Amino acid sequence: MLNIRPARPEDVALIGRIGNTSYRHHFAHLWQSAGELEQYLQQEYAVAALERSLADAQCSWLIAESEHPVGFVKYACHQAISPGGPSGALLHKLYLLPDATGRRYGEQLFYAVETRAKEAGEGWLWLEVLAANTSARRFYERLGMEHVKDALFSTATQQSRLHILAKPL
Repeated sequence: MLNIRPARPEDVALIGRIGNTSYRHHFAHLWQSAGELEQYLQQEYAVAALERSLADAQCSWLIAESEHPVGFVKYACHQAISPGGPSGALLHKLYLLPDATGRRYGEQLFYAVETRAKEAGEGWLWLEVLAANTSARRFYERLGMEHVKDALFSTATQQSRLHILAKPL
């Protein structure tokens, strides 16, 4: 059974550990520069960055626990899908530890965000997924998300295409 609860300030180290472990496992191979990967992980999962994000009233974090913590999700409401376009809840991150995948935990986390977004009066749920991450795109499409447009994610040494997926609520 999966328990999904709001993250608390004392979860900063836990989120950092899960984020680093999960991201490295699932995405490290997509980075051409190990230094840029480390810089990105520091930007996303350093204690100070996580403390700011957890304190931000626009950001919501949920922790997934089975026998122990297995993942997290971060989302924000009232985020524009495109300038002048509709807004909705943006699913920033849905990460599971490598040994927690394949157990339908991702679906449960997704539905928890979807439920909370509806309760907040959002009309849309949307996200960005790397074009190279075909399994994630299939996962989200299975849950009712549809491709809206593409965008670019750029670093000093590479560009990656992102698919913007959205679902009316």
